[in-house]
Amino acid sequence: MYDILTRCPLFRGLDAGQIRELINSDDVSVTSYKKGETIAHRDTAYSGLMILLKGSAAGTITYPSGQSIHIDAIEAPELIAPAFLFGGYNRLPVDVVAETDAEILTLHRGYLFELMQEQVVILSNFIDIISNRADVWSKKIYALSFKSLKEKLASYLLDHSSEEQTTVPIPDIKEIAEYFAATRSALLSVIEGLEKKHIIRAEGNNIEITNRAALKDILK
Repeated sequence: MYDILTRCPLFRGLDAGQIRELINSDDVSVTSYKKGETIAHRDTAYSGLMILLKGSAAGTITYPSGQSIHIDAIEAPELIAPAFLFGGYNRLPVDVVAETDAEILTLHRGYLFELMQEQVVILSNFIDIISNRADVWSKKIYALSFKSLKEKLASYLLDHSSEEQTTVPIPDIKEIAEYFAATRSALLSVIEGLEKKHIIRAEGNNIEITNRAALKDILK
């Protein structure tokens, strides 16, 4: 466990021995989940910081129609919803579901406070994590603020590329479609339309931007 935590952003700068001195296994809980099992439900009171020790998980929202949309992918050893641990509304904004067999370490909020007081580096790391998450979510909100699927895709491709790096990996087209709250077929149709205009070129699991200026014009 301690070797895994050295790779966790919360304990960046500490070695396994230092983490072992800080965290007594009797003061934390470790729970295992099977693939597809719900780790925590939306609107659940969040009183302990969950750290994914093994496996992967996803933050999802399920609509009354039964359709589920993945909002956030979480890989070990990342924190789960750290921004919702403190403040006036300590409830999870999404369901957290195990994408593979997973293992979760939970640090009670009060215990985490003690760790922050004992090691300023943990407090500093936590603030950095919250700030980085805020930046990521601001970009997601910006991308999703566009009305058309074409605008959403253009924003996504521009955000994940540069003048020098023109290729954007798209390992799972269905997942990207869910991110845009669209169907796979609708997204593929938009991609084909942009290809016909020679703005992008789809090859395997990658999309190459061939006309960046035209892509920007879509957002005007």
